[in-house]
Parts: sequence; structure tokens; C-alpha cells
Amino acid sequence: MKPIVILDLEWNGTYSKRLKGFINEIIEFGAVKTDSHLQPADTFSLFVRPQVGKKISGKIATLTSITDEELEHGWQFMQVVSRFRKWAGDCILMTWGTSDILTLIENCRYFSGTDRIPFLTDYVDLQAYCEKQMSYRKGKQIGLSTAAQLLQIDVAPFDHHRALDDSLLSLQCLRKLYAENTLQAFLQDATKSEFYNRMEFRTVTLCDIENPLLKNADWSFCCPVCGHPAEKDDDWVMRNKSFRAVFHCPACKKKFYGRMQFKLKYEGLSVRKSVHRFEEEPKKQEVQGKSSTSV
Repeated sequence: MKPIVILDLEWNGTYSKRLKGFINEIIEFGAVKTDSHLQPADTFSLFVRPQVGKKISGKIATLTSITDEELEHGWQFMQVVSRFRKWAGDCILMTWGTSDILTLIENCRYFSGTDRIPFLTDYVDLQAYCEKQMSYRKGKQIGLSTAAQLLQIDVAPFDHHRALDDSLLSLQCLRKLYAENTLQAFLQDATKSEFYNRMEFRTVTLCDIENPLLKNADWSFCCPVCGHPAEKDDDWVMRNKSFRAVFHCPACKKKFYGRMQFKLKYEGLSVRKSVHRFEEEPKKQEVQGKSSTSV
């Protein structure tokens, strides 16, 4: 198997006059390369001298403790990319979640005119891999610090929100959960256009009940008690980007709320159904009494 390189980035949100909008400008690269036993074999750490934003924002400075003076002595983005490419070599690149990859694409597009990452051939989303290995709550993302704590890893020696330290902490999580036969399913070929199409695709929650992608069969529910087909009692209402309506079962007279959520993902339409206990709305009590009129 190829060596594994875990990369972490820090960036500064800044306004670009050229884009007439904001860009997440990368200010630090940090990475660890492993040997065949998942032990650290080498590390990479470089500051990136800002070319868009002249000053690091107060929020990012507080979060990372990186100063403007440190960044002044950094390398330009494409120089760092070139050095990292030579250092990493032919490897499996991992990041904690896809936000670093998306930011790399954004910076490559801005500084070199291409949305291809020159050092990326094989990729694994380490966050998704760890979530699977930990059987973490489906549909929920786990942060790096939370994962480390759940895996009983001491986070004290690591400087959170610094690129090299976060990459080293990510490696500790990988070592706790790694099984060679499970990694293959998460390995993505980043040399193909499909990788970038999938990576940049934005999942959309469909909130228009008339959308032609929504099929009639998707709206049906069965009774959660007896399994008999249920009937809808009122109109669908949109709440928190999901549709809700009251249903009743003609067989056992059970009432319940049916909830639907539709998400358009890269793979296609995702339909999520759930049932919830029905509760009658409290009726307003009529207050009886005499009214008095003063003269």
C-alpha cells in the first residue's frame, strides 16, 4: 500500500477585489507521513504568505495564534504546493472532512487558474472513515477533538487549530481505528473529473412540494403499530425544511405525524421518512363569569 499522508490546513477568510467576493485563503500547511506501521515517518509544516488579504482576521488570529509577522516570512501558495508535492510523493492523502480539499480547490483555481490539486491522486475522507469505524450517529459529523476524546486519546499535547498538530491528532485517531480491509471502500480516485464533480456538488434540500422529482409513492405511510396503509388527515406543512402531516390508521385508529425530507445529492434524490407521536393540541378553556359595568 502507498504511504499515507494526513494533511491539515488553516485559512483566513478575506475579501478579493478580483472575485468581488470572499475567499478562504490558506495560511498554513501541516502534514504527517506514515510508515508501514502507521508511525510518523516525516512531517511537513509551512506558513503561506497571504497574497489576497493583507492582515489575518482577529477571529483566526485568536483561534490559531498565528501572527501577521509569522506569515510575512511564509512562502507563496503555489510555492508551498510545489514543495508539498515533492515531499508527499505518491501517497494516499487524507484530510479530516472535505473542507480542506474544497479550500485547496478554491485556492488552486484562484492562484493557478485550475481547479485540480496537483499532488492529489488517491484520497480518503478520514472523518467519514472514523465515523464508520466508530458506528457514529448516522447523518451526524464528528469533530476531530470529539473523536479523539471518545477514543480516549489525550488531546492535551496537541495545539488545536494548528495544521501540523491537527494532522498528528488525526493520525492518532486513525491508528485507533485502522483496519486495512475496511479502508479500500473509502479510497477515491482523485485523478478523474468525477471526483471533483462529486466533491463540489452541493446537497440541496427540496422544499417545493410541486417539484417534479418528488413522486406520489414517496408520500405514503404505513401505521407504525399494525403496518396497515395510513390515510392523511390534513395538508402537508413545511417545518425545518421537512414536510409534516397528520395520518390515521383505518384499521387500529392510531394517529401519528408523518414527516418527509427530500435531499438532492450527487448520487440522486434521497428520501427520508419518519413517524412521530401525535399529540392533540390543548383546547382553549372558556372562562365563564359576569361582566360588570361601572356607571
